Amino acid sequence: MKKIPRELLLHMASAVSAEDRDEMAIPSYLHSNPAMRWIAWRRLDVVARFLDDLSRRQALETCVDFGCGTGVLFEELSRHAERVYGIDIVREPAEILVDEWNLDKVSILSPEAAQTEIAPGSVDAIVAAEVLEHIEPLDDTLGLFGSLLRPTGRLLVSLPTENRLYRLGRRLAGFHGHYHESNAASIHQQILAAGFRQARTARVPLPGPLAIYWVTEYARA
Repeated sequence: MKKIPRELLLHMASAVSAEDRDEMAIPSYLHSNPAMRWIAWRRLDVVARFLDDLSRRQALETCVDFGCGTGVLFEELSRHAERVYGIDIVREPAEILVDEWNLDKVSILSPEAAQTEIAPGSVDAIVAAEVLEHIEPLDDTLGLFGSLLRPTGRLLVSLPTENRLYRLGRRLAGFHGHYHESNAASIHQQILAAGFRQARTARVPLPGPLAIYWVTEYARA
């Protein structure tokens, strides 16, 4: 997966508030500790691997990156799909990346615009990486996912476990903001209740209590 260079990440960071910068994981991508940098990129590498596997099984004409943040997955999504929509409340960093990398397949939308500009039942894959834990309640968002996806569409989600190891990693990374109300396990149950079924899950970096993130592929139930 193509990584965003340090200078470009710093430029993105300067365009948003400190809170938005932290939530987009920019400090983690730039961390002086190589272990912190590795885990920040590792979960995205797993999402990219899932996308690659999915594209081998079915055509991906249209993909959505929900909560796209810096747009770090845009280039990977553009390799597999003809049309990519990046959706976020804060869009400046993603717009910077689209301009810098000339990502002509990518359109960036607000969540409100996405509901009218993306046709129902037209999306082959939705990626929601490190975003659903920030949304409460999730009913409307999961309903939107269900309406946008084709019957054969897939939802790829990356979520924090919020376990002790995850919290230790946040402290080592220097992040002192609030912890999320939801975690991977609780959000997983909400996704199942919204009409999806679990296709596969990877624990990152290791299984069991050493998992800091869950990366899961869901199909329509």
